[in-house]
Amino acid sequence: MLMLLSISTLAVGQNKTVQPMLQPYFNYALTADDNMLRLRPLFLNQPEQAFPDNPQLVEFIRQGKIADLTNRLTGGIQFDKMISRQRFTADFNWTYTKFERFSFMNNNLISTNGNWNWVLGNRLEGNMGASYVQSLLPLIFLPGTQVIRTEQTQFINGAWRLHPSWSVRGEYTHYSLDTKANSAVTGFNNFRFLERTENRFEGGIDYITANKNTIGVFYRAILGDFSLPLSAINPGNPNISGSNDFTQMEVMGRVNWNLTEKSRVQISGGWVDRSNASFKERDFNGFNARGTYYWEPTDKLGLSVSGWRLTNSMNNLTANFGLNTGVNLIPYWKITEKVRFEGEFSYETRNFNRFSVLTDSTLPVGRHNTFRNAALRLIYSPYLGLQLNASIYHTDLDTDAERGGIRTGGYNANGASIGLQYVYGKR
Repeated sequence: MLMLLSISTLAVGQNKTVQPMLQPYFNYALTADDNMLRLRPLFLNQPEQAFPDNPQLVEFIRQGKIADLTNRLTGGIQFDKMISRQRFTADFNWTYTKFERFSFMNNNLISTNGNWNWVLGNRLEGNMGASYVQSLLPLIFLPGTQVIRTEQTQFINGAWRLHPSWSVRGEYTHYSLDTKANSAVTGFNNFRFLERTENRFEGGIDYITANKNTIGVFYRAILGDFSLPLSAINPGNPNISGSNDFTQMEVMGRVNWNLTEKSRVQISGGWVDRSNASFKERDFNGFNARGTYYWEPTDKLGLSVSGWRLTNSMNNLTANFGLNTGVNLIPYWKITEKVRFEGEFSYETRNFNRFSVLTDSTLPVGRHNTFRNAALRLIYSPYLGLQLNASIYHTDLDTDAERGGIRTGGYNANGASIGLQYVYGKR
């Protein structure tokens, strides 16, 4: 949520205004959660073994105090400028999160990104940009542990409209993830096994109809390189050696189609071949797909439904890839012009059943993991740029993960959040 600084609005003519080039913003959110650290039954029963280096957390668990409140404050500035036909955008923000009970989880994080939407002539355009994001690694596989990751991305893409009905596209992306910030904070780092770089290459062609619907095909190659060999990740286990490096090739079709005036679909799917530098039994050759259906039966009601079957590491939370299948449902109701009510419901499985060995050295990742999430949100926008919202949610995990040969169990959490957001000069 946001609350802002102010810069005067530019006026053009008597009744016309344009969006200011710089837009400061502010966001505050208060969240209450009855299992803030996503603690599992094994950790609650054996806190000393689970968190030997955190006596403060051990004492809280002994007392049954696993609920907490967080205050999250974000401030930043957005930049948006047109120079002739070229558009330049950027965003920089800083976020501070304070935990009322689990103060050892407090963190300061920054995020920045920039993009140049370039245009050359009448048929060639694309984007070039970069981003730097610090974030707290989600606790779903890291109960009670603060791990800060840094993700950097650089990309360039372009599309050539070689004919009114045909467009050729290409893209290159370089992505890297590291956890070095944890070494600086704690003096040690048990999470370097997550560090990786990926180089992604993509090229394709689209057919564009008179109604702006598109159907196309593309080829993508992903080259994954992990920083550490497995022998360095698992020094106490001489049976684990090799690397998590991989090469993934994809041949996909893509459709973006307006079915009616009130519904449309976006679908991509095709064949994926993933080969691994080590543990060839993990190699995958099969079908991947993702699709979303949007439906707006009236001006006030809408629904989106998504489903997927993907071969990857969702959110880069592990060094292992899984076969992830799921569905997501988001209905909404525009009660008035200023009030919106929406829900979000998802069900996903993340399976690693091809693995004889899971190489994440410190994560309680099971071979079969099932996630369920549900949330309800009420959003009030009294005027442009200002937004207040309130939400309640439930999330849980079923897993066969083990630690020391004993099942960890999953987690169950419920929470609520209220927030305020303001973006200066939003039009």
